[in-house]
Amino acid sequence: MKKVLFTLISAALIISFSACSMSGESSTATNDTAVTASNTSTDNNTEATDLTDGNYDLSFSKRDCDPSYDESSAVKVSFSENSASASSDFVSVSGGEVTIKSEGTYIISGTCSDDSIVIDAADNDKIQLVFNGLNLTSSQSAVVVKNADKVFITLADGSKNTISDGSSYTETIDDTNVDSAIFSKCDLTLNGSGTLNVNGNYKHGIVSKDDLVITSGTVNVTSKNCGINGKGCVKIKDGTITVNSGTDAIRSSNTEKTDTKGFVYISGGKFSLETTNDGIQAASFLRIDGGDFSVATGGGSSNGKTHSDSMGRGMEMFSSSSDSEDSESAKAIKSADVIKINGGSFTINSSDDAFHSNNEIIISDGTLNIKTGDDGVHADSTLNVDGGTINITESYEGLEAGDIVINDGTISIVSSDDGLNAAGGSDGNVEQGAFNENSNKSLTINGGYITVNASGDGLDSNGSLTITGGVTLVSGPTDDGNGAIDYDGSAKMTGGVLVALGSSGMAQSVTGDGQCTIMTDIDSQSGDTQFALTDSDGNIIASFKPSKEYSNAVISSPSIKSGETYKIVCGGAISGADSNGYANNGTVSGGTEVTSITMDSDNYSSGGGQMGGPGGLMGGGPGGQTGDPSNGKMEQAPDNGGPMGRQ
Repeated sequence: MKKVLFTLISAALIISFSACSMSGESSTATNDTAVTASNTSTDNNTEATDLTDGNYDLSFSKRDCDPSYDESSAVKVSFSENSASASSDFVSVSGGEVTIKSEGTYIISGTCSDDSIVIDAADNDKIQLVFNGLNLTSSQSAVVVKNADKVFITLADGSKNTISDGSSYTETIDDTNVDSAIFSKCDLTLNGSGTLNVNGNYKHGIVSKDDLVITSGTVNVTSKNCGINGKGCVKIKDGTITVNSGTDAIRSSNTEKTDTKGFVYISGGKFSLETTNDGIQAASFLRIDGGDFSVATGGGSSNGKTHSDSMGRGMEMFSSSSDSEDSESAKAIKSADVIKINGGSFTINSSDDAFHSNNEIIISDGTLNIKTGDDGVHADSTLNVDGGTINITESYEGLEAGDIVINDGTISIVSSDDGLNAAGGSDGNVEQGAFNENSNKSLTINGGYITVNASGDGLDSNGSLTITGGVTLVSGPTDDGNGAIDYDGSAKMTGGVLVALGSSGMAQSVTGDGQCTIMTDIDSQSGDTQFALTDSDGNIIASFKPSKEYSNAVISSPSIKSGETYKIVCGGAISGADSNGYANNGTVSGGTEVTSITMDSDNYSSGGGQMGGPGGLMGGGPGGQTGDPSNGKMEQAPDNGGPMGRQ
């Protein structure tokens, strides 16, 4: 947060479900009840897993998972160009509309350019529609479920099916607008091993006003507006799903019962989502346990927000025009409440945040490869990283939340502003009081392997910074309006390794609490110049090869001991260093010794920032006098103190 004043003055578990029968044409499943610990049905000898998260029902019923059917007893419905025929009185054909009126299995095939399927059955009827080579186009909605208990659309093995609606129509069920190629007022499940192509020419592709479940099959949706929408929830177990949509790709939209509805749960599958707005959006809870995701939103990272204004760098958060919350966002993975990522592989290219929660995000496992025009991972409240791999190659800010806790995982961040930012407010807005030194925001690193390449602050907290473990490597800013480390309250280092390299003008150190720390200015080094701290015998304590030039170093390691002498060597080669130039043992060959440091106390500080810590005054001078490492405030040059310390 020092950058603001400087400009003015000058936040795996993958659930494994029992295998679902994917056999061809066997007996018709009749039980739609999920198996619980105390209730195990023998229907089809197929088991489902009962899974909840809080009050959210994440389970898949046995029949959701079972695409089998008995062809010999099923009703056959066949379309031709100008008519349709059916082998049962339960199906009526009238004026371009085929109506199914009773529970059962219906095998539907043929081609028609202006017809539709309507299900209008009893409240407790379960209906299975088997699409087996169906090419159906309608001037209205092509498939409409007016009434039933639940409808299953099964994609016959090897079949290719296409459903398309008209480009403009007015259709209602009671007070509900029908506005998608496939529309259902009741629970809708898609399964099978065939292919379904859906063209939502009017608005949406597939809509259920209740629960929408996909357990298998290949589903390709192209829609003018939303691709796949389940108001009650969207649950996806498996399948290959491609969506190209004008608004959101996959969405659950119930905002009235967010304690039990409006959620999205995905346990597996392969997803390719390209959309103008959000990729996957939940009105309440969003959980992903596995799957392979390729998500592009809003034209990609190159089409992101402009984070600047006429006052220049450091004042972006006050921008009222370019940094405000848009009415329609283009986030890749978005929830109004909690997001849990327990697994999966993500490749994201988004103009807006890649992962965004209005509350909390918990990342336990998975691989997240992110390019974004805004934040990589943003939570308004809390972000917890407990494992997995997060690789952010392009972002405005990498990880941002009111409170960030990193317990484990491999994290790599490239950001045009802050790398890790513990700040208040929602998506670019800083809440009132965020500049106070007693702000309750916090950045805590308990473990993991973290590399940050930030043009703004590397580690930034509007409150406290605490490091207890792990390895944290920061390639910080080159301008003196930012620092590799920036905090408004206190900064403690009780364990782990920290190497933070950047500019000297705003540099802050951390206070060792049972562990020694060093902050020192050095002669400016060009980017990709290896840095190493060694003991007096030349043994590596910690090393790092930052991508940008640096003139200040902050180092903390359990291997640094009070009373010992250490050397900083720049250039040269480190034996056993990893791809980031990091090592905590071995030796350096070649290079130049730029300074020698004797640890007269646990906290050594020479040079660094010329601005005080919280509430401090401007101070310091060009000589880089010894200062207080807890806030970077210089002890000398009181005449330089100014009236505008942090407020």
